[in-house]
Amino acid sequence: MTRLRLILHRLFRRPAITGPTRIYVRRIPTGVMLDLEHFLTDRLTAIADDPDLLALLLEIADQRGTTGEYDGWAPEQLLMERLLDGVGFEVPVYGDAVAALADRLRAVAPVAPVASIPAQREAGAA
Repeated sequence: MTRLRLILHRLFRRPAITGPTRIYVRRIPTGVMLDLEHFLTDRLTAIADDPDLLALLLEIADQRGTTGEYDGWAPEQLLMERLLDGVGFEVPVYGDAVAALADRLRAVAPVAPVASIPAQREAGAA
């Protein structure tokens, strides 16, 4: 169901950012959802295409799958840092797209209810 909702959303909405990575913004009752599928697809493809990065990912999976007592040191965190250095973890937004993304986020952001001044006074007096 979630996948169908994303497909329909993309059919009827333009991305908030078109390049270098498409970013879609979808309103939800409590805020917004940032659709970063294109960015994540690029990163996962980069891992799959690079034998060194793939080996790092498999080593992380192996470390996480090891059963044993936790000693306060997580070796997979160092491996994760090396993996993220290799593929990147920031989504670039350039030029006018920065303002466009900010405008789109403001447009879909939920409006916080504002209490009237008399209601605030009554609440303070009680």
